[in-house]
Amino acid sequence: MKLKTNILFSLLLCGTFATAQNLRLDILPPSVTLRQDSAVISMKMTFGASQMDSKSHICLTPILTDGEHSEELPRILLNGERAHRLYRRTSALNKRRGKTDAPPVFTAIALDEGNQSIDYRASLPMAEWVQQASLNIKKEVINGNGKKTQSENIPIPDKAIKIIRATKTESVFVPRQDRTREGDFAASPSASVISESRPVSSGRQHFKGSYVSPESDATDERNQKELNFSLDEARVIAEINPQMLSLRELYTVAISYKNTPEQFYKIIDISVKIYPASPVANLNAAAAAIERGNTQAAGRYLQMASHETLAYKNCRGAYELLCNNTYEGIRLLKAAKAEGSEEATYNLKIFFESNQTNIQ
Repeated sequence: MKLKTNILFSLLLCGTFATAQNLRLDILPPSVTLRQDSAVISMKMTFGASQMDSKSHICLTPILTDGEHSEELPRILLNGERAHRLYRRTSALNKRRGKTDAPPVFTAIALDEGNQSIDYRASLPMAEWVQQASLNIKKEVINGNGKKTQSENIPIPDKAIKIIRATKTESVFVPRQDRTREGDFAASPSASVISESRPVSSGRQHFKGSYVSPESDATDERNQKELNFSLDEARVIAEINPQMLSLRELYTVAISYKNTPEQFYKIIDISVKIYPASPVANLNAAAAAIERGNTQAAGRYLQMASHETLAYKNCRGAYELLCNNTYEGIRLLKAAKAEGSEEATYNLKIFFESNQTNIQ
C-alpha cells in the first residue's frame, strides 16, 4: 500500500525554486504517519522572496484526495508587508470576538529578503480512502484587491515521501499542581509555565504536558473592573455560564482544581471550545490531551498552538513519542530540557526508564 504525493516542488531532495511572486521554496522529504485513528502529515519548509508585493499574499493549502474524497489541511499564508499587518489586525479582532479562521490557518509569515522555516504538521481522522490518497499543495496568489491572480498544483515523484506505520501508544494523565494559593484569584504571571506535577503511581508510561498562563485581554480587564470575581464565584460561573469568563479567568479556575484532575481537564476543554482561535488555549488543551493519552486531540490542538514557546517544545516532543516518532520526540524534549523545562526532563526520564524495563 502506497501513499502517493504531489507537492509544490520539482526537485524535493535538492531544494526547489518557485517563480510566482519570486518565491523560493525548499522542503525536506515529507513524512506521512499512518496510525489507527489518524494520518499525520509532517514536512519542514523554508520560504524566501526577493521581491514580494507588499499588498499581496500567497496561500499554500495541502489537500489530501483520492478523487472521490477530499480533505483540505490548514493553510500556510505567505504575506507581503502590508498584507501581513492587515492579517494580524484582523486576527486580533476575530480573537476578541471568539471567531476562528475559516478555513483554518496553520501559520502566517511576513515574507522578506531572508529565508524563514516552519515545521508543518497536520492530522486528519484515519479512513480507508486516506491510504490510497494523493497529497497536493494548492498554490494561490492573491493581490491587494483580493483577486486571485494565479492558482496551480505542481507534482513531485511518489518516492520522495516517507511512509511511517505507527501503533497506538497509551499513556495516563498526570494530575497538575500550581503555584497559586487557593484563596487568591490572581493568575500566575503572564506566559509563565506551570511546571510542578504530582507523579502518578503506575506501571505504564506517561508524560507531562506544559501549561501557559494566558495574558489579560479586553474581556478580562472588563470583568476585573465591573465584576471582580472571587475564585469561588468564578468557579460557579465556570459551571453555569463559562462564556462570561475571560481565558485567563478560566485558566485560573482550572489550576485551582489541582487535586481534582477530572475537573481540571474539564475546564481546560471548555476554555478551548470558547476560545478556539487562542494559541494559548490550544496549547493548554494539547497538554491536557497528552496527559490523558489522547494523541488525536493533542495533534489537532498543537496545530493551533503557539510554536515559539518552551511549553510547545515539551508538548510536541511528548506527542511525537506517543506517535512513535522517536527521533523527533527525543530531539524536541532534549532541546526543551536544555532550556530548563522540568516537564521535558521528566518525560525523557520516564521514556528511557519505561523502555529499559520493557527490554529487560
